[in-house]
Amino acid sequence: MKVKTSAIVPAHNEEPRIGTVLDTLVSSDLFDLVVVVDDGSTDDTWNEILARPVAGIRHPTNLGKAAALQSGLHRVPDSDAVAFIDADLLGLKTEHLESLLEPITENPTHLMTVAQFHRARAPVDAVQKWFSILNGQRVLSRRFLNLLPDITPLRFGIEVFMTRYARDLGPGHIQVPWRGVSHVMKEEKYGLLPGFARRLIMYKEVMAAYLGYYPRWAKRNLGRIDTPLDVFEPPARKAASD
Repeated sequence: MKVKTSAIVPAHNEEPRIGTVLDTLVSSDLFDLVVVVDDGSTDDTWNEILARPVAGIRHPTNLGKAAALQSGLHRVPDSDAVAFIDADLLGLKTEHLESLLEPITENPTHLMTVAQFHRARAPVDAVQKWFSILNGQRVLSRRFLNLLPDITPLRFGIEVFMTRYARDLGPGHIQVPWRGVSHVMKEEKYGLLPGFARRLIMYKEVMAAYLGYYPRWAKRNLGRIDTPLDVFEPPARKAASD
């Protein structure tokens, strides 16, 4: 039986970067559906999404990374494996995606794979060496997705939560090295001081998720998105014989 796979890309003001990532995801032909969630961007991120054969969801305001991922998950309730891919990656290739998907598609009893960047950009490599728990490039199995609570309020704490939750469920996650892949740092996107300020906010949200975590979160209703969303579907794919 064919394994149904999807990719979810959360994006906020990623107009200069998202196109390359989406082109790689689409051309890889590894995913039955690519869902891109524009989390309240004020630039032309939405138009970059519209220009490609992907499904799009648009938040009217910035609700946070976890909320964007949750919106995407609502769109793919029957996928057997779902990849979370950031919109600002550098050096992403099909073989990286294949390596992240394969452990889950070959053995769906696994919960999650997590990428670890190395041999790309020194500052990012250094962070990844000690804090790979923060990497957003993941593939989640349907088994794990069925056990996840609503992740909407977690914002940038989503990766810490998923890693700890998978560990507490037993098997944990499988780490997959991604050689030559990196991402654009916040200081590069917004300037040194504004970028650093955004980084501090991100770390605050990460620590809040880490310190406030406990396994019984799975039994709680963590809130839901109740704002109207712009949604569009990709054009139907042509049959292989066309």
